[in-house]
Amino acid sequence: MNENQDKQSKDHEDEFLQAAGGEDRGIVSEFVQFMSENKVWWLTPILIVFGLLGILLVLGATGVAPFIYALM
Repeated sequence: MNENQDKQSKDHEDEFLQAAGGEDRGIVSEFVQFMSENKVWWLTPILIVFGLLGILLVLGATGVAPFIYALM
């Protein structure tokens, strides 16, 4: 029984090392994969709105602010 546990432990360690040595992906790629696997595509419009508001806030704190007001 002990040899079987040692073999399973070694297999698990090899699997972990193989996963750790894999290609690094970006956070956006990871999140898109998460959304596709878990079928939470309804998050996309919310994230787009948050992203646009963030860009607007950043640009509003710079010298671009007068031009943003002219667009609206």
